[in-house]
This record gives sequence, structure tokens and C-alpha cells, in this order.
Amino acid sequence: MKHLVDYANSHIVRSFDYLLMSTHYGNYQKNRAGFEKLFRGLSDSKWDEAIDIIKHVTKRGGTMKFEHPKSLKASTTHEFQEIQSVAKALDMEKELALKGFDVHREASQRSNNKHDPEISSYIEKEFVHGHAHTIRKLAGYVSDLNSMLRESDRALSLFLFDEYLQKE
Repeated sequence: MKHLVDYANSHIVRSFDYLLMSTHYGNYQKNRAGFEKLFRGLSDSKWDEAIDIIKHVTKRGGTMKFEHPKSLKASTTHEFQEIQSVAKALDMEKELALKGFDVHREASQRSNNKHDPEISSYIEKEFVHGHAHTIRKLAGYVSDLNSMLRESDRALSLFLFDEYLQKE
């Protein structure tokens, strides 16, 4: 159960990281509403997933201990250029996916005192597919931005990509 609590705490921390990234692009200086929407959506989804994990932990009789996970790397800054921000979001999603795999591995060990097929099924059903979809989407954004920013007019490319993100 400790791994599941740590997983919930990781989701909460990443939710706030995404929220900070969102506010960076939502101010009057940057004015990138599409990037703000992307990071706000990621923040909201991580927050909702954390609440879902907390409900699951308490439903099974566990207690939630809110603390910063020691295994989670602290973010040093949230003021990146657009492509670095999306790449950072991709790294954070991969990190959460790996933590989910760790929870799944711990729950599905085949010993008498550690095997928990219910948590294993819960992680697979609720998180693994969602993480894969988000990682695939962010990797596509990084690839698209990388190729667009090699063109001669970077500002126009960023503007059009931001417009695309607003409509998604």
C-alpha cells in the first residue's frame, strides 16, 4: 500500500508542476493560450488521478500520508521555452508511468504476503493506458515542434502550433 500512497503523492506534486508551467504561458508576457491549456489539462488530469488513488487507498482501509516522495526529482525551474516545456512534461509523464509500473510490479509479485491482484488490475485499467496515450501525444508534440522550429520563421511556427493546441 505504501507504493500506492507514494504514487498518489507523485501525482499531486506533478499536478502542481504542470499548474506552474501553465501559469507561465498564461501571463500577458508569454500569451501562449494553447500551451497554457495543454499544461492546465495535464495538471487537472494528474489532480483527478491523485484523488482517485486516494479514494482507492482509503476504500481498502489504508491511510494517506501526504509528503513529498523522496524518489521524485524536484523541478528546478518552470520557465522554459516552449519545446523544452513540452519535453519536460514528456519526461514527467514517463517518470509517472515508471512509478506506476513499480506499483504494478510490487502488487503482482507471486509471494504469499505481497501478491495483490486487485491493485495490479486497478493500475493497469486506470493508469497504464492513459499514461501511454499521454506519452505518445507529448512525444508527437515534441517531434512536431522540433521539425517546425528548424524552419526559417520560428515565431510563426510557434504561433500556429499554439493555435492548434487551443483548438484541441
